[in-house]
Amino acid sequence: MVGLSEGEKHFIRGGIAQDIRTDGRRRLQFRALSVETGVIPQANGSARVRLGATEIIASVKAELGKPNILHPDKGKVSIFVDCSPTAEPTFEGRGSEELSTELSVALQRCLLGGKSGAGAAIDLSSLIVVEGKVCWDLYIDGLVVSSDGNLLDALAAAIKVALSDTGIPKVNVSLSAASDEEPEVDVSNEEFLQFDTSSVPVIITLTKVGRHYIVDATSEEESQMSSAVSVSFNRNGQVCGLTKRGGAGLDPSVIFDMISVARHVSQQFIAHLDSKISAAEAAAE
Repeated sequence: MVGLSEGEKHFIRGGIAQDIRTDGRRRLQFRALSVETGVIPQANGSARVRLGATEIIASVKAELGKPNILHPDKGKVSIFVDCSPTAEPTFEGRGSEELSTELSVALQRCLLGGKSGAGAAIDLSSLIVVEGKVCWDLYIDGLVVSSDGNLLDALAAAIKVALSDTGIPKVNVSLSAASDEEPEVDVSNEEFLQFDTSSVPVIITLTKVGRHYIVDATSEEESQMSSAVSVSFNRNGQVCGLTKRGGAGLDPSVIFDMISVARHVSQQFIAHLDSKISAAEAAAE
């Protein structure tokens, strides 16, 4: 919990109302973004993303598994978030567990759609090796190393970067004559297929402070919010998921306006993130 005096609260709210935030940004301006790939050699893909003073490490591990019997044509993706106790004093003990669960659920909703996988922004069908028998299971882990607000957007960005760094081993399949037998698979240690991240969205959170809303809120700004709406968009501007925080209700017209603003911001952020990913990949070669 951010402890602020009444004067500091008034200063934050007043600055947002005048479109001059305490760090000099405009209401719809992000903090400085930095991207690093390949930070965990043991993972199939990994990344470190810094958004201002918020720092996230994301990793992707691919393992062969069996498709869900209800969805034999889809692979599986699991997302887990862990908040380091050193990132924020409130992350110690139960506070960390509750926030980790909240962030994991929000990421699942925004990136993977419903429980059925319907509306999933990540193409689960691309993870199938043999329909109904063998698929890739992706385990995505996000670690909050340092926290200064806007964790959900930073986590989604780190996951997108980590997936762009992910190589899925090439699999050779030997199908037996009997259809009920398990196929034999040979996983290559040398040939990898690059994971396609073209449909993986970003999340844009609009935080409402007073009558205005801002993007990429700091912890101090979040302490003054009445509510926040997080929307995931792909590069075509399509909504992939939505989640809301905060106790204050929002009129439907306000939500539609927030989605419209977030869509515009998302296209700028995707372009900026893509350029950072390309620069990170070039530096790693």
